Amino acid sequence: MMMTPSRHTKLGAVISLSLTFISSSAFLSLPDISRPSSITSTLRLTPSTSPLSNEHSDDLPSIIKSPVLAKAYPAMLKHKSNHGNPNIPLGSEDGKRCKTLRRLAFQNKLTADEVELLTDLGFRWSSFEDVYTECDFDEMKSKLMAYKESQGTFQIPKKYELDPELGAWVTMVRRLYKSNELPKDEVDKMNEIQFEWISSRKCGSSFMTRYREIQELLNNATVSGLDASKVVDDELDMKKWIHAQKCAFESGKLSESRISCMNDLGVDWRHISL
Repeated sequence: MMMTPSRHTKLGAVISLSLTFISSSAFLSLPDISRPSSITSTLRLTPSTSPLSNEHSDDLPSIIKSPVLAKAYPAMLKHKSNHGNPNIPLGSEDGKRCKTLRRLAFQNKLTADEVELLTDLGFRWSSFEDVYTECDFDEMKSKLMAYKESQGTFQIPKKYELDPELGAWVTMVRRLYKSNELPKDEVDKMNEIQFEWISSRKCGSSFMTRYREIQELLNNATVSGLDASKVVDDELDMKKWIHAQKCAFESGKLSESRISCMNDLGVDWRHISL
């Protein structure tokens, strides 16, 4: 005699069938791990969160690795387009970044490709005068003491490969001392460590050498009651040199410290013409 399935039996069969269908559907929807999954593809499309990721990242040359340069580069291009050079003055965040880039270059913390990129763009690098102005005196003196302890001398090369910034700073300290322009408190600090004021290495800045010659001539002329501007007009070599500084200034290649020096000459150097 054939048994008729009860209502409970039928219901159990329906539930079992439904669960089997759901399990099969779930299994079929799993990604094939033998191939790159859609999840992996999605992750690959996720925007980079590296330090160089910013709104201008698509426009940056691939050789840029420095986060500071990555942030400043678009603004530098805009400044060059508007003003003919990429040297953004202080007073803005991008101007501060340009200042930081100069120090990074002195510290060898920019790649050779980055330095070449900025040089080709017309970027003005730091002079020795800038390094002295921007560095903390006591911090640099401590570095110098460490050099003395390891090398046994204060005769650090002007272009010291392991720390170019320190070599430049020491060179400038000696120059300022020689011209009686180094503040007394800094002179005292250097004397306390028995600093060697005279360098045994042959070094010099052609700008500062010529500048001091002209400054002395103009100062003597003023003391004698002569017109400094007239002296410049009469001295063609002097006039050419001052005109060259004016051209460097107009192209954004004259450092802030050298601009300050030129302003102290006592002549209207920005309007010199040949």
